[in-house]
Amino acid sequence: MSLSIFGEKALIPDEKMLAEALADSKIFWNTIKDNVASVCGSITEEWKYYSKRAGWTLVVKSGKRTILYLVPSDGCFKVNFVFGEKAVAAAIDDELPKYVVALIMDAPQYVEGRPFMKYVETDADAGIVKKLIEIKHRN
Repeated sequence: MSLSIFGEKALIPDEKMLAEALADSKIFWNTIKDNVASVCGSITEEWKYYSKRAGWTLVVKSGKRTILYLVPSDGCFKVNFVFGEKAVAAAIDDELPKYVVALIMDAPQYVEGRPFMKYVETDADAGIVKKLIEIKHRN
């Protein structure tokens, strides 16, 4: 089973498939993409199939910089970020919930930064992701 609900390499997700999979959380998916555009300016989106284990992921970029990865699941989705040192420091200083700071701090440290994942199922989750987008964009 893949991380994404879309694990079939030959079948690139489309809007209809996405709406069916995400159900009520599709509105949060759209809100997050709109938030990236409002914070970062113009964005590009590309579906990528990384592996059978990962499945299909929507990569959202501002210019050449990847801002986040959206991974559709059943009735919800995950947002993946990679935060460098400056973004990690900014996240610690921001008014994020303690469990979100713990997600970041518990993530392994790689050269490109700390990868972490936030599930989105509610409006509050989408609000937290907006703060994370702002932190990523500034740093």
